[in-house]
Amino acid sequence: MTFADRSSGTIEAMNRATDSSRKASDRKALRRRVNQLYEWFNHESWEKCFSLIDPKLREQEKVAVKAYAESLRRFKEVCGKISPWYVRISLHLDPSSNKQDDRPFAYVYVVWQDQAHAFHMFRERWVQDSGRWFTRVVGLVPNEKESVSVRD
Repeated sequence: MTFADRSSGTIEAMNRATDSSRKASDRKALRRRVNQLYEWFNHESWEKCFSLIDPKLREQEKVAVKAYAESLRRFKEVCGKISPWYVRISLHLDPSSNKQDDRPFAYVYVVWQDQAHAFHMFRERWVQDSGRWFTRVVGLVPNEKESVSVRD
């Protein structure tokens, strides 16, 4: 084995360690943002929840604060508090293959319980913009069939 072979292997190992460290840091930051979103939801801080929507969607006026707040209010009226039970994060930090959006993104799976302790799951897409994570979910729609059992 030559010196070049050894140094190449060392550089690859350092790159893997850096990637691993970045993933861990991004995962931690994203988990914090997800938890923050549901905490604000439970406290009915709709404008704070709105601040976590992807800035590109807000700038393009794809969602209005009033309509967003109303969808959250209605969802909470039907389901009650969202109690996250399990959060799984699938990071995609190299978005080069995505022709639609060149920002890093993640899929977040949230298993949660409603006020009647029934389990549900959200699958959310989050994007990283200027180093911070934002949700692409622009509202929540309650399942009216489930609302009957929740109110009992």
